[in-house]
Amino acid sequence: MKSEDERIKERSVDSLQQIYTVVIALAISQAIQNLLKDPSRGTLLDSHQIQAGLPPFVAFLFTLVPFWHGMNRHLDRCYLEKKSAVVQGGLLLDFAAFFIEASVLFAAAWSLRSGIASFVYLGALLFVDMLWALIAHQIHFRDQKSHALKWSAINVVAIFVATLIVAYPFQSKATVLMAVAIFRSIADYWICRDFYFPGH
Repeated sequence: MKSEDERIKERSVDSLQQIYTVVIALAISQAIQNLLKDPSRGTLLDSHQIQAGLPPFVAFLFTLVPFWHGMNRHLDRCYLEKKSAVVQGGLLLDFAAFFIEASVLFAAAWSLRSGIASFVYLGALLFVDMLWALIAHQIHFRDQKSHALKWSAINVVAIFVATLIVAYPFQSKATVLMAVAIFRSIADYWICRDFYFPGH
């Protein structure tokens, strides 16, 4: 049976999770609207126009899912599952970082029809997450191996590859950047599978 302190901690974590989850839900809604509708006229786009918007939309979804999943698992791991050396003040830092990241996801969804701009926002998301992950590792898992360091390394590689793609002049950049986003998420889930799916 859970103690009163454990129940209070769960409510505290849950209330912060709900705030950034709302922003992420708004981002998903915005992305779907931008994929299917002309923002200036409010009419549905034809199949060719929808197909042109698919690469940033797919990249957005493949980036959003592990980020949201990882945010929730990180809070559970650091504040609900961890039995010793829990850094209570770190909860607000983690929440602030996750809220900023959710807001950047919303910006990526909002700019879905702006060509490479949506991918630039996704790159900014990876950069912010990389910085946060390095700080979070020092706060929660100093002198240990952690999921945060793995996230940071994955993001560094993805940012490097995406920067080369954007800088090099060629056609179909959006499709290649979409592939980078997909492989980044696959690598994330594979390398951190014990973190995302504990007990399996």
